[in-house]
Amino acid sequence: MRAETRPGSVKGDLDRWFLGGLDRTWSDTQLLCLPHSGGNGSSYRAWLAAAESEVDVVPVQLPGRETRLFEPPFTDQPTLVAELTGVVSRAGFRRIALFGHSMGAVLAMNLCRALEAAGTPVAHVFVSGHGGPSQRPAAAFPTDSSDETILDALGATGAPNYEALLRDPELREMVLRVIRADLGLVLTGFVAGPPVQAPITVLNGKDDLTSADWDVSEWAEVTRGGCTAHLLPGDHFYLVEQGAEVARIIRSALTVTEAPAHDEDPSR
Repeated sequence: MRAETRPGSVKGDLDRWFLGGLDRTWSDTQLLCLPHSGGNGSSYRAWLAAAESEVDVVPVQLPGRETRLFEPPFTDQPTLVAELTGVVSRAGFRRIALFGHSMGAVLAMNLCRALEAAGTPVAHVFVSGHGGPSQRPAAAFPTDSSDETILDALGATGAPNYEALLRDPELREMVLRVIRADLGLVLTGFVAGPPVQAPITVLNGKDDLTSADWDVSEWAEVTRGGCTAHLLPGDHFYLVEQGAEVARIIRSALTVTEAPAHDEDPSR
């Protein structure tokens, strides 16, 4: 469910779901990037900038953050996935790949399954900062936790904006609002259902304490398209320092992977 109301879903509303909109020149592949809990679409512009030479990095902008700050955020993952499925299916992308970090990894898998069921092929799914599909969602703190408890949890994961949150009360208030809503997305997010057709690439930081005891090989059980895994230097937010290497892995995987392209022009 939404925190307050549902957005409209007419064609003119599609732009707001994708940072930068849809009225631009596209390459052959669009990499749709789904955020981590409390995260914004714009983070991917810095993290995956090196991938832009061969693919379009398209950050998905969820309600309640950045350019959609005053829209009520989603708190139920199945509802969000259903909304995103309709949005992505109608956007007319040429060739879709998905990238999700942490909470976004589960979103990406569930969106892939929903898109394939709707007849929209997905070339590849990149799951980052998440240990495996059998891990049941759990909250590190209840939604009514104090600001201090949530901030301490963010600091423990190495959140890149942690110091800024401590300094800026306005930014802190905005991020905490989104995180409390995203806890609902986390707790209702299960990688359940039949295997997807798209290949999966798993990426994690070697020092990520959140996934230290997880079996990442389980990702191979939820795809018929093959699964590869990469362990890179860094913690849960290894992407901050390893963006160039992640971009190389993405370009390589998408060069090998072939999937039907859509005939529609996404700028329509």
